[in-house]
Amino acid sequence: MAADTNELQAIDTAWQIAIQEILRMVIRDMYRAGGEEHFKEQIARIEEAAVDSIHTDLRLRGTTEWTEVLVKERASNFVTTLLTSFTFDRA
Repeated sequence: MAADTNELQAIDTAWQIAIQEILRMVIRDMYRAGGEEHFKEQIARIEEAAVDSIHTDLRLRGTTEWTEVLVKERASNFVTTLLTSFTFDRA
């Protein structure tokens, strides 16, 4: 059982790293030309829209209300964690 848990944790961590790197590159490329203030505004807008979308549009089939609330909360936290980890790259 421990091996299964370790493998699931490794997959989860790898998925998070991959998504963060993709987002980092996309966000950097999309907003580099607009300057730092524009970059920060866009990150805040994306975060707000993503969290709002998670809370209003995410529908999980075959789950309990508790599980759905928990998933929405965690997904929202992931969005915030990812987006607040980005900094404006002047390079």
